[in-house]
Amino acid sequence: MQEIGVHGFVTLDRYLDSDSIELLIQEIAHLNFTPGRAGIRNLLELAPSIRKLAQSQEIRSLVAPILGDTAQVVRGIFFDKQPSANWKVPWHQDLTIAVKNRLDLLDLPDYHPWSVKAGIPHVQPPTAILEQMLTVRIHLDPTDESNGALKVISGSHRQGKLTTVEIDRWKQTSPGISCNCEAGGILLMRPLLLHASSIAIVPSHRRVIHLEYASQPLPAGLDWYYGQSRFSNAKNSDQ
Repeated sequence: MQEIGVHGFVTLDRYLDSDSIELLIQEIAHLNFTPGRAGIRNLLELAPSIRKLAQSQEIRSLVAPILGDTAQVVRGIFFDKQPSANWKVPWHQDLTIAVKNRLDLLDLPDYHPWSVKAGIPHVQPPTAILEQMLTVRIHLDPTDESNGALKVISGSHRQGKLTTVEIDRWKQTSPGISCNCEAGGILLMRPLLLHASSIAIVPSHRRVIHLEYASQPLPAGLDWYYGQSRFSNAKNSDQ
């Protein structure tokens, strides 16, 4: 909790054993994953083993001390940086959430802009919502600078949503930290933490399961794309 509060991230190496990782890899391999694609959205709907893990006490025990017992998983994405999909991501914050329905902009003026990804409405919520979220990144392969590990800027999550000028200032004054992990390692991070990744120098699989958790429901009329109803009975669900 202290590391997350001060730095915005923490890594836990080899948190999952090799058998658990192999099960996840096998299930993902059976999904309709087109070679050359960067990843898969809607992962929680497509992969039962990943959905079960996201809701398990094993993962919730990491999330609850930070977000509270009512926190629930609200989105899952799979990334695979590989020779046919070797991309660079510039410094940014994760500002967008997936929701079930798009409301008229006049109803929620603080929720904008809107977009559609893989057929699902997405929107940028107020900073207060993002500050009550946590990302759990599960590494299925060893990850370091050579294959495009995520880089973060410590403490940048404490300044809310950053402008382009502010992001440039952080880049110039604060060194990026490479979040190297062994297979089975986990990175916990705040969505508002500045992060980036480089093109892999030695292209290979860099498979990551990206899970997002939230500690509260959205305003009336707006629902998280995954699991909104679970907030009403969080202590009894998936136990």
